[in-house]
Amino acid sequence: MSDYRPPGAFRRETVQLIADRVGKTARFRSEIDLEGYESMPLVGWAVVVTFEEDELPRITVEPVVDDDCHGSIALGDLEEEVGPLTLLEIV
Repeated sequence: MSDYRPPGAFRRETVQLIADRVGKTARFRSEIDLEGYESMPLVGWAVVVTFEEDELPRITVEPVVDDDCHGSIALGDLEEEVGPLTLLEIV
């Protein structure tokens, strides 16, 4: 039987599936006090499969925001770039 787990300790595969065109805003709190990440336009939703060594794959749905530096990016991918963020609300 072949092993379905990819090599390496941690990997994320992100696919943006659902565009959101209702003009909502995602509000955040930066856990390391970065400025400029308090709110961003919500532009869609992504399905994310996370692979960790010795664990079953995890599937989650994350908001996709429009960041000035990174463009359209899923929340978890943005956190990998800028540090931990807490999603407070979508309004």
